[in-house]
Amino acid sequence: MGRSAMKRIIILNEELETQMRMYLALSTRYKVEIAEDEAMLMRMIRRKKPRLIFLDGEYSGYSREGKSITKTVQKIKKKYHELQVISIMNTRTKGAANSDRILYHPFDESDIQKAVQALLELSPVPG
Repeated sequence: MGRSAMKRIIILNEELETQMRMYLALSTRYKVEIAEDEAMLMRMIRRKKPRLIFLDGEYSGYSREGKSITKTVQKIKKKYHELQVISIMNTRTKGAANSDRILYHPFDESDIQKAVQALLELSPVPG
């Protein structure tokens, strides 16, 4: 499969080690890009039209800007119905209940791959 035909995934995760593990686990099968903050994430979603995004549930921008992962996921889902969202959480809270899937720390590469495969193989290709 050529890189242009690969499904695109965008990651917003402040923890560098987790971000790199996710990138390495996915980059051989998917076109993976990194968003540095929520504003960049929203621009990338609009311009690059990914099939799936990973959101850091502990992203510091949420508390700084009076937001939450729940509000961010709601905003994304309202505008981009087909987009799959996986939230990365440290604890089992209800905060990311509107995500398509939640991964809780600690997780490994196979957990990441299984979550992505489950969502991308079930989701319809956008028209």
